[in-house]
Amino acid sequence: MLELLEKLILAGVGLANLTKEKAEEIVDSLIEKGQVEAKDKKAVLNRLLKGTAELDKQLEEKMKDVSLAVVKNSHKQIDMLNKKLAKLAKDLEATKKKTAGSRETNKKKKA
Repeated sequence: MLELLEKLILAGVGLANLTKEKAEEIVDSLIEKGQVEAKDKKAVLNRLLKGTAELDKQLEEKMKDVSLAVVKNSHKQIDMLNKKLAKLAKDLEATKKKTAGSRETNKKKKA
């Protein structure tokens, strides 16, 4: 679960690095190579930036879902540990009472 969260965060960082400036560099490079016409630069740039915005939104939603799952799982684990701790405390108290009772019986036998 945490591995998935880490991958999502790294992907988000990668998308965040695709700034408008970087996108312009990519489009300019495509124009230089003849793969995009100069007149289409603005349209291609807008599509590229719109696509990254949509991916950012999807990534944000997935990260939110994963975060909620991690928190929910953590609460379950905490509840389980609290129950185990309560049982151990109860067992310890019972052992103390049993030991104290044994000591008193031994004192009476010696007396």
